[in-house]
Amino acid sequence: MKKIAGALLLSAFIATPALADNTDTFYFGADFGVAKCCNLTNYGGWPGWSNPAVFSIEGGYHFNPVLAVEMGYTAFGDSNGTSPSPFFPYPLTSATLSLSSFNVAFVGNLPLTQQFDLVGKVGLASNSEQYSDASGGYGNYSQSDLMYGLGAEFHVSPQVSLRAMYNNYGKFDNYYPPVKVTSYTLGMVYNFY
Repeated sequence: MKKIAGALLLSAFIATPALADNTDTFYFGADFGVAKCCNLTNYGGWPGWSNPAVFSIEGGYHFNPVLAVEMGYTAFGDSNGTSPSPFFPYPLTSATLSLSSFNVAFVGNLPLTQQFDLVGKVGLASNSEQYSDASGGYGNYSQSDLMYGLGAEFHVSPQVSLRAMYNNYGKFDNYYPPVKVTSYTLGMVYNFY
């Protein structure tokens, strides 16, 4: 274990000088992928909800080669499923959830080589949810929650990187069980020098 930790630490020190140019620089990123949404399958026998596409944009500032702060906006496609109707005898009705998230996070990079980093982020997400169903039910909900992400970044050039991320946005409402959303994305980051 000590050898592995030593190798990771050594590779971080070797790779850091190659990335030193991004200190005190801004960056912009965009990601596309799929979200796992609406964990309501086991709630009252509701059938599963569809997993929507996800698009996010983010901008950030590098304090140094391994630490940045980032603000982002994520839009999710509509998730369709079924929900109990509010009318007696409470049949299931088709329903749609529209979701979005604004988040602020600290981003850490662990350089493994000159071209490859592990990426982690942790921050706060301000999540919004709109619900509507075929029986006329409608609702707007919002919830702030801890968000985090893990992934990897490949540096194509000093300005351009490709990244793959897993993000967990936390809760979107206060019901039981709450709507929770995670995503898997591929994207690009551009550093302004």
